[in-house]
Amino acid sequence: MSLFGLFAIAYAFTLYPLHTFLARSTSHLPTATSVAEIDLILKEAAVTALREREGAIIVMDPQTGRLRTVLNSTMAFENAYTPGSTIKPFVVLASLQSRVITKNTRMLCQEHYSSQDFSTACSHTRDLPALDPSGAIAYSCNYYFGRLGERLAESTLRSTLASFGFGQPTGTGLKQEAIGSLVPARHDSRNSLGESEGIQTTPIQLLTAYTALVNGGKLLKPELNSARQPVVRAMLKIDPADRELIIKGMYGAVSYGSAQRSQLSSLPLRVFGKTGTATQPKEFRTHGWFVGFVARDETATPENIDLAILVFLKRANGAQAAETARVLLRQYAKRERTPPGEKAAQQNNIYSPDSKFEDVVRVHLVSENVTRSLPLEDYVRAVVTAEGSTENEPEALKALAVSVRTYAVKNRGRHQADGFDFCSTTHCQRFVASRPEGRFQVSASAVEAVHATEGLVLLEDTGRVADSYFSASCGGMTANLQSLWGARPVPYLEGIKDDYCASGSHHAWKDVISEVELASALSSDFRTNVGKTVHKISVLERDATGRAELIEIEGNERRTISGWDFKIIVGRKLGWHLLKSSRFSVEHLRSAFVFRGTGFGHGLGLCQEGAHVMAARGATFKGILGKYFPGLDVGRETEATKGKARGDLLWNNRPAAVSPAHHPYIASKGSNVLSSEHFRLSFPRSLPGAAAERVLHILESSRSELINRLSSAGLNRQFPPVELHINETTGDFTARTGQPWWAAAATRGSQIELQPLELLRRRGILDTTLRHELAHVAIHLLAGDRAPRWLAEGLALLVAGEGPLVTRFADGKQLSTEELELQLGRANSREELRTAYAGAYKMVSRLVRNEGEAAVWLRLAQFRRT
Repeated sequence: MSLFGLFAIAYAFTLYPLHTFLARSTSHLPTATSVAEIDLILKEAAVTALREREGAIIVMDPQTGRLRTVLNSTMAFENAYTPGSTIKPFVVLASLQSRVITKNTRMLCQEHYSSQDFSTACSHTRDLPALDPSGAIAYSCNYYFGRLGERLAESTLRSTLASFGFGQPTGTGLKQEAIGSLVPARHDSRNSLGESEGIQTTPIQLLTAYTALVNGGKLLKPELNSARQPVVRAMLKIDPADRELIIKGMYGAVSYGSAQRSQLSSLPLRVFGKTGTATQPKEFRTHGWFVGFVARDETATPENIDLAILVFLKRANGAQAAETARVLLRQYAKRERTPPGEKAAQQNNIYSPDSKFEDVVRVHLVSENVTRSLPLEDYVRAVVTAEGSTENEPEALKALAVSVRTYAVKNRGRHQADGFDFCSTTHCQRFVASRPEGRFQVSASAVEAVHATEGLVLLEDTGRVADSYFSASCGGMTANLQSLWGARPVPYLEGIKDDYCASGSHHAWKDVISEVELASALSSDFRTNVGKTVHKISVLERDATGRAELIEIEGNERRTISGWDFKIIVGRKLGWHLLKSSRFSVEHLRSAFVFRGTGFGHGLGLCQEGAHVMAARGATFKGILGKYFPGLDVGRETEATKGKARGDLLWNNRPAAVSPAHHPYIASKGSNVLSSEHFRLSFPRSLPGAAAERVLHILESSRSELINRLSSAGLNRQFPPVELHINETTGDFTARTGQPWWAAAATRGSQIELQPLELLRRRGILDTTLRHELAHVAIHLLAGDRAPRWLAEGLALLVAGEGPLVTRFADGKQLSTEELELQLGRANSREELRTAYAGAYKMVSRLVRNEGEAAVWLRLAQFRRT
């Protein structure tokens, strides 16, 4: 049969009586096992989807160019139309490649775009933050692309479109194939909106161009004959980061943007695409486009794109075209299966950057009684704006952003039974609503903080997303998750002492509640209803953080209840300004109860007032998070912050939480200081003086040994006085140093920071850690900061006697010094750094065997002179 015959048959499908196909419903077809069977499903589903509408549908294999279904070949191949918003991804690509914009270029939509005699409105919701390129594609923002068109050279756009096959035949062999038209020489910003006479494209041109955009740059010749090898008309160079940005925008269009109402995202497929609505020159009715793809997995890598589909409808819009595509893809989905482990991974909350294209959350705005879908990062921006409205320290806002994002990733689907992820109240996270005029109330500082931490979350050492909470003020001691709410205990939410929030406005409070008011409030809940009169309230038990764990209420009856529930019941009835936390004491004076307490909120995790003070004193957001979430990592960190203290490893398992003083109201503050001839040691007052004296003894002994080693090499140096600080908790250590929880100590010059002494002692590494850090003081004395890290670390390990400990982590690879230095610099986990340390130790040990230790010290000293 001729090629024309095949197209004629495809076209005839649109005229076939609809009831014939309904009688042959595919709803109970068995799972397809062959390409032919799948093609049949696609063909029949396409006819059902198009029904009697005037339009065209093309389904293509994006890896080979094979046309699997074509309905209405005349429209698909022989007529050219204005592309409308489907041109926008190519405009973004041209702008990125010519550096007119970057991936971070943002604009706040002004709701419509005007230029000379042209004006168009934006159809998306008005309450959006400033959009980046991905967001602009997702929402198809005409203002963004109109302004972009003003800056983009016509020759650049024309060259980009031409490279993707616009204005050229696709090579199908049809004599009647239209070639469309390209951008004229004169500048017209409507070209970037796909609304000018200068850009006309056929549906097959548009689909092959989009396919090249997502399949890695292969501009394919569309083929009906599956037996032939794919014909690649051109190989286009597309930066993977640019491709990723565009696909992210197309996922957004389906999930929350211009194609949201089609519900394509509800299919058991990974669908991304772009809508377009345009008007032909000299006409007034619009036509609608949808170009979409089905990916094999969430990564959407070029080789994992399985299906390409284009729907073109006359007298319609882009959203309607997307709805038509859904009818077809729903049938196609029946032969698909959910990839193994996908649901399990979601349930286990394993954070994976590969899910970035589908980071969408659904938020129910309680006051408006509407639910919105929006990108995760936009949600985080709105919450940070609401929860950090009075914060002016950038690092504190960044810490809040990471905490908010972690909560969102961990708890997505919290309101699944209600049809959304989160509500906009404090039950989840406060979400800023729209102003009356429709502008999104996202502050510039929130935008900067969220952008600076984009994608970062708090991670447990297993890779699971951590439990993350924050409150206004912890009152001097963060809460314990288990004792506060009876939840599963986690070591990083057991409560830590916090002196930073002592100066905050909510640190201390006093509330006086009359007997009558309190009795009325308590009678509102059966758990606290003791009758018309309350005689006595007693705190029976406190947890280690000082919060009322169990309260007894005496009246006509007697009740016991948790301190947190007591606070909630009273606050719900009398107002949340009363009983700001459960960290209080109570006494009965005459006809009233007097509550005195500290803190505001539940007190779990990040203390916002404490974070503010830490940031004001120079702490980084990672240092702040390390303080309040001891033992957690910040996800996707690739290298240590330049200029920070160098940290060494805790060689054994994860450190247990160090218990704070039992009662926070009488917890000691400040540090004791003990000095010897060469050392000044500051340590917590809770540490016995004898333990501090032993540390000084070890240091003095190690110093003498080091001086002897240097003298043997002919290096007589004046050893500097050394200051050493012992931290009370792991959180204090990470906050002061910026090091991760698995660092045992950190040294900068002649200043040493140690993890809690009891922790090092239990690990059996106290002596070796002190010798190791003192060795780094000597290394800095000889070489400054110029020594290669492999030499400094290997020599410190040798001096400390840690050889037997470190060699068991060696991976057996023989690395050059350059490779080893690179490995040490790139290590971003405890395991990677252990392996790198083992390599450094092996390298230095080999030098000592071959040259002698004195020669290695002399080699080190040469770096200061170079």
